[in-house]
Amino acid sequence: MDKTFWDRTWETIAPERVSSYTAGFDMAEDAMIAFLRKKKVKRVCDAGCGCGIYSLKLARFGFAVSGFDIAEDAVLLTQKLLSENGYSVQGFKQANVLSTGYPSNSFDAVVARDVIDHMPIQQGIDAVKEFLRIVRPGGCVLLTLDAADSEYELEPHETNEDGDYLFIDGKWNGMVFHPYSDLEIQKLTDGMKYSILLSDENGFIVVLGAAA
Repeated sequence: MDKTFWDRTWETIAPERVSSYTAGFDMAEDAMIAFLRKKKVKRVCDAGCGCGIYSLKLARFGFAVSGFDIAEDAVLLTQKLLSENGYSVQGFKQANVLSTGYPSNSFDAVVARDVIDHMPIQQGIDAVKEFLRIVRPGGCVLLTLDAADSEYELEPHETNEDGDYLFIDGKWNGMVFHPYSDLEIQKLTDGMKYSILLSDENGFIVVLGAAA
């Protein structure tokens, strides 16, 4: 994952924009929340928390939420958002998905929304293993994987032999995107047990671990 790109992206986001985004964000129960509640999950790590909008949603549904992002400015936005809404920011920090720094078995679940598909697949395989390390035995990891759309195709990019899109110019210069199919998910999970929680034109929600 290119830290420089994400640092540059999040340092330009004004808190007012986060507030506007939060006001329009759907806070109703979704497929991931429903799954976590069904599994009686309590402790959740929001991997690649971004501005914290999904951390806030998880907290509103009663989960004990920790999280991290590769960009320090993103973590600061998350801490501000949660604090303003009366939730704890303990456990939020700057970290890399390949080495989170959390002890093994720290969480009941890890949620990674729009994270794994923004890194080369070979790094994604390692990130998934790190997520499984920090969940307890019987815990789970939930990943969202976006489908490629016209914007991804039209922005200037090169495609390497692994199928990673490497953006070389324009607004996404420096970003990586890997489009996933059923076959690609098998590569990502590297022989591990998984299930598809949701599959539609927008992409996939994948569940890994004993709770799948």
